[in-house]
Amino acid sequence: MTTTTRVRRTRADWQAVISRAERSALSTAAFCAAEGISTASFYLWRKRLGASNPPQGDVGEEAPEFLDLGLLSRPVKMDTASWDLELDLGDGVVLRLRRG
Repeated sequence: MTTTTRVRRTRADWQAVISRAERSALSTAAFCAAEGISTASFYLWRKRLGASNPPQGDVGEEAPEFLDLGLLSRPVKMDTASWDLELDLGDGVVLRLRRG
């Protein structure tokens, strides 16, 4: 049986972690795995501390917190009734939705 020790980090500790991540060539997921921290905690603290530069490996702008998919449920013409949606959730997790 493996036990996990929870580490309580101070604000200064998180600032140091985020600074190291910004200098790292690793993706966020790889950096967090190497540091033994969850990506959720990393993103939460990065947002709290207002880090402006995402670590290398993050592509594009910051993702929106909410994406309205209401248009997907509206009736459409039969010739365009099918669609595919793929969301890359990170860490090798991909969500695929298909209508057709």
